[in-house]
Amino acid sequence: MASDSRDQDFLTQLEPQRRAITAHCYRMLGSLHDAEELAQDSLLRAWQRLDELRSSAATKAWLYRIATNACLDRLKQRRRRVQSHDIGPKADPERPLGGADAEQLWVEPAPDSLFELAGDTEQRPDARAEMRESISLAFVTALQLLPPKQRAALLLVDVLGWRPRETAELLETTEVSVNSLLQRARKSVDKHDAPAAPGPGPDDAEVLRRYIAIWESGDIAAFTALLTNDAIMSMPPQVEWFAGPGSIARFLARARERSPWQYRFVPLRANGAPALAVYTRPLSGGPYRAAGITVFVVRGGQVAQVTRFVMPSLFPRFGLAESLPGDAP
Repeated sequence: MASDSRDQDFLTQLEPQRRAITAHCYRMLGSLHDAEELAQDSLLRAWQRLDELRSSAATKAWLYRIATNACLDRLKQRRRRVQSHDIGPKADPERPLGGADAEQLWVEPAPDSLFELAGDTEQRPDARAEMRESISLAFVTALQLLPPKQRAALLLVDVLGWRPRETAELLETTEVSVNSLLQRARKSVDKHDAPAAPGPGPDDAEVLRRYIAIWESGDIAAFTALLTNDAIMSMPPQVEWFAGPGSIARFLARARERSPWQYRFVPLRANGAPALAVYTRPLSGGPYRAAGITVFVVRGGQVAQVTRFVMPSLFPRFGLAESLPGDAP
């Protein structure tokens, strides 16, 4: 009985690490589903080594070691995850969409709650800004373009604050090699990552309000005014993506004409950005069903990027209901 109590105490101590380890795995893999799976496995392996770790001051570091190596093993087995604009040219809005590509591995969004770790409220403003940058979709996507060991080195040193020497021990390489990995990784991420978005502000709520009103009214001209000149829109698992207000507006106008759906929207936050959970139902009525999660990049009160993840399987991972009653407000 005492042993069971000690085991429970240990698991209680480990539980706060679950979110941090899941966030690390998410950055490594670009998948919330895979991250949760590997984080759970890492905690289980820690539990199996209970006697050894109970007296160790390095439990947290050990968990990151196990989780990082598990991610590296997973990356050997799978193709990298992408967004639509990584794998093809922009689409013609006058052409019909092709079929969704369910075989392609897509970067997935993650709820902001995943990254709300203990002590975050006490972080300096510059530290909070660095955290927002490290969870943005642009940064997570840029990471997926890196070779796995570069990805791990960058996250361990630049995001988690490990020393290169400690990172070299985890990756079973030399400190010189880690510094080389970091140099190449930083250069690649700087090339592909977008500028960091500002923190949550009144622009976010206003953009979501305007987006919902525009979508419900079908005012495409108003939607065009909401976009930056270099805005892009994508809808994974569709491979098509659209660039520029005019192209996006023409695509949405055609989509609205053919839409047999009514919509409900639930505001939330994903990857440090404003987002909407989108529910749909037939015009004939009935409950609203989970359809997708739309993530926005807001810049100066305008939308620079719209990514609608047409992946209803994400809803439970955001703590969202998979359906809403037909009379939902």
